[in-house]
Amino acid sequence: MKSFLAAAALLASWAPAATARAQPATVTAQPAPAPPSEHPTPRLKLTYERFSAGNIDGSPMPLEALHLDMYAVSARWIRGGLDAEGGRGHAHLGDATASVKYGLLGVNAGFQLPGRITPFVEGRAAAGVLAGTLDGSLTIPGSTFVVSDVSVATWMYATGVDAGTEIYLAGRAYVSLGIGWIRTTWGSATYDAMVASMDGGGLHFQDVRHDSVLFKAGLGI
Repeated sequence: MKSFLAAAALLASWAPAATARAQPATVTAQPAPAPPSEHPTPRLKLTYERFSAGNIDGSPMPLEALHLDMYAVSARWIRGGLDAEGGRGHAHLGDATASVKYGLLGVNAGFQLPGRITPFVEGRAAAGVLAGTLDGSLTIPGSTFVVSDVSVATWMYATGVDAGTEIYLAGRAYVSLGIGWIRTTWGSATYDAMVASMDGGGLHFQDVRHDSVLFKAGLGI
């Protein structure tokens, strides 16, 4: 009898352990890691820029401007859209000076590498109006004709390419720095044409082209 009770007790103590060992292990599924989010790309940028257009005598005419880029397309690698620009400057004509203002509308397209620091390369083409007002009097070289206090307006267009980087500070806000090349072309009457027009002849225009280094600094979202 004692042997039977001892065997029963041993069996009872072994059964729960065996049952526990027989239970399958519980595996908790871990959620899949979320894919990394893409970095913001530029949509809008306002830039201050400096460059030079050509003067009628071949000398550079320094200009400064505000430039607004509006990117209708801004994907991971490419960007493109419209831009608007307005600026001013001063030109020297002999002993006189002229105040210059201009406005351009254009298109832009480029490549970018998104990240907190976003390098880019961008090209543009734009066209618009250049206006100038003569400050004081100017004697036309080779003649006795004197012009003073005149204002004229003419056409202007520009093409160029620039490269730089956009540095994101918080969210979509970033600062932008760039350097590039720009070619401007505008229509100007020659000195000979000015003299001929005063004698009753027609006024003819010539293209004034100039290549310049372009410096840009701006803010955007």
